[in-house]
Amino acid sequence: MFHIAICDDEEYFRFREKTLIEKYMADKESACQIDLYASGKEMLSAANTVLQYDVIFLDISMEEMDGLETAGKIREQSKDIYIVFVTAYITYALEGYKVGAVRYLLKEDGSLDGALKECLDTITDRMENGEAVYEFDCRDGKKNIPADSILYVESRLHKVIFYVLEDELKEYSRYDRLDNVEQKLRQYGFLRVHQSFLVNMKYAKNVERYKISMGHKTEISISKKYYKGVEMEYIRRQGEI
Repeated sequence: MFHIAICDDEEYFRFREKTLIEKYMADKESACQIDLYASGKEMLSAANTVLQYDVIFLDISMEEMDGLETAGKIREQSKDIYIVFVTAYITYALEGYKVGAVRYLLKEDGSLDGALKECLDTITDRMENGEAVYEFDCRDGKKNIPADSILYVESRLHKVIFYVLEDELKEYSRYDRLDNVEQKLRQYGFLRVHQSFLVNMKYAKNVERYKISMGHKTEISISKKYYKGVEMEYIRRQGEI
């Protein structure tokens, strides 16, 4: 049985998310228990510890204790709980990564249904098969990197450079072709935007004027060849950050 918590100070969205999750679980013929909380403080001080939960859906903007602070408190107790932010804002991707958020869903009724379904598909797949990890040999030795932590990949002087979100943005490089890396990372939501760049669309904040704005204040040029496809994919993902 899945144990899920929804923590949001807006009653409408607490029950909206609960309804969507119950429908998803019913379609999958999976049992679930869903607990509702109106604040992070209420959830953390509840009689039953947060350790009982497989997944916690958190609003970011809450009174007294916001979602990021609440997520930090959760991480002090467990690294294994899946945290999903459900928010009206798209500006917290990097901060949320630091507490291991698996997804960001926008509070828009038109997109929340599909985005939440995709999110739960990802979580259930990880629970069954483990987290997607990209393994390669680099100058520092063999490196295992969670695919979700790679911001983008650059091809330069016969090397590919991986820009990875750890405590700060780190660089790891190896001799390879970007075409080879693209084949392996495409299944994890990476998209070619330029002959020299492959980006993790999870961190895309904006696409316009042949540029894509990413997390960590990064802007990457989009070549004319790829622009339409990148723009369409960005629009499709507006429900998931």
